[in-house]
Amino acid sequence: MNQPAFMLLIFSPVKNSRLGYIFQIALDKLLGLSWSWTTDQDEFLAFEGPKLAYAKEPLDGGLFLEASGLLFEQNIIPRDLKVKIFKNAPVLFFSENPASSLPFDPFAAAFYMIARYEEYIPHHTDRYGRFPATESIAWKGKFLERPIVHEWIKFLGDLLQQHFPELHLGSGEYRYLSTIDIDHVYAYRCRPPIRTLGGVGRALGHGRFREIIQRLQVLSGRLPDPYDNYDYIHRVNEPYGNKALYFILFADYGGNDNNIPVTSKSFKHLLSELDRDKNVGIHPSFSSHSHPGRLESEYIGLSEALHRKVTRSRQHFLKISFPTTYRKLIALGIREDFSMSYASHIGFRAGITIPFPFFDLTRNEITPLIIHPVSIMDVTLKDYLRLTPEKSIEKIEDLINVIKPIQGEFVSLWHNESLGDSGRWKGWRQVYETMIRMASS
Repeated sequence: MNQPAFMLLIFSPVKNSRLGYIFQIALDKLLGLSWSWTTDQDEFLAFEGPKLAYAKEPLDGGLFLEASGLLFEQNIIPRDLKVKIFKNAPVLFFSENPASSLPFDPFAAAFYMIARYEEYIPHHTDRYGRFPATESIAWKGKFLERPIVHEWIKFLGDLLQQHFPELHLGSGEYRYLSTIDIDHVYAYRCRPPIRTLGGVGRALGHGRFREIIQRLQVLSGRLPDPYDNYDYIHRVNEPYGNKALYFILFADYGGNDNNIPVTSKSFKHLLSELDRDKNVGIHPSFSSHSHPGRLESEYIGLSEALHRKVTRSRQHFLKISFPTTYRKLIALGIREDFSMSYASHIGFRAGITIPFPFFDLTRNEITPLIIHPVSIMDVTLKDYLRLTPEKSIEKIEDLINVIKPIQGEFVSLWHNESLGDSGRWKGWRQVYETMIRMASS
C-alpha cells in the first residue's frame, strides 16, 4: 500500500456520521493527526503503518480499542453510566476487555459529552425550563470544571505516540473571546414614560430613594446611565487587541425581556457603533421559545438595523432545548452560537473548550452551526455561587490556567450592567479588568 507511514489508519466495522463526527473532533481538532478510515479488514491487515482497530474484537496488528457500541447505533437510548477512575481522571464507558489498549472508550465518552446526549433523554428542568447542571453526568461525577474530553483524547494521543513515535501530533492555538450580553441597553434612558413612572413607583415602595435620585440625575443629564459602559469595555480590551462580541436583546418588552424599545434612535445609534467590526449578534428573547415566529421577527429586525445578516447568537437565560433551539437558529442563517454553558455553574457543559459543530443527534447529522463553549459568567459567580470579587478572580485564574496549556478557547460572558461599578456590582470592574489581563497575556 502507498499510504505514508505518518498516517494513522483506523478500522471500524461500519462508517456513519457519529463516527465521522467524533473522529474529526478527536483526531483532527484535538490531536492534529493525519488519519484515514476503513471498514475493510484486508486493507487494515495489509497496512504497514500505524493503525488502530475500533471494534468489538481485536484484529491482528496495530492497537485495539474496544468500542462500547454507542457510535455504531443510530437511535438514542437512556444509559445508566458509571464513572470510573483511570490515572486520576474520571472516565465513562469503561471496558473490562484486557485486550483493549485503554480501559475505556474515549470516542464514545467524548461523543456523549460533546453531542449532549444526556440532554436528549427525558430529564427534570429548572424553573426556566433549562437542563440543570446538577442533572449532568459531569456534575454528578465531579468533573464539570475539567475539560474532560481533552483529558480523554490526550490518553489516546499518548498511547499512539508511545506505540507509533513516527506519528506527528499537532496542537491548536489558545484564544480568548470577551463576550457581552446586552439585556438592557440603558438602566433609565430611552424608556417610555409609563415604564419610568413604574420604576419610580417600585423604588418608592421598597424605600430605594438613592435609586430615584440616580434616575432623576441620569434623565437630567447630570450623571451617565449606569449601564452605558460600552466605551469602557472598548478601552479595557483595546490594549490587548481584543474586540468584544456583543449579543443584543432585540425584542418587545414583556416578561423576562425588558430592553428599551427597539425603535429608539439611541438604540439604533449604539448598534451602529458596536457593529463597526461586525461584532454584534442576536440575543433571542426568552419569550421566543414559546411563541413561534417571534425569533424570526427579532432576527429580521436586528439584521435590518445592522444592514447585514446576523450570524452569531446567544440564548437569553442560556435556554437551550435540544435539538429544536439549534435547528431554528440554523434555519435563520446563524452560523455561530455562544450558549453552551450553565447559568448556575462555571466549567465545561460539553466537556470541551474549543469550538465544535453542532451534531443533531435525532437526525444523526453534522450541521454547519459552530458551538463556542462558554466557561464563566459574571452572574454565575456573583448570584449563583455567591463569590466575592476576590474569590471570583481566583476562580477565573484557575480556569485560564486549565485552558491555556491545552490550547483551548476561553470565552467569558459578562453584561454591560455588571460593569457600572455601582450598586450591587460595586467592585466588579476590577474582576473584569483582571480577567482581561490574565486571559489576554
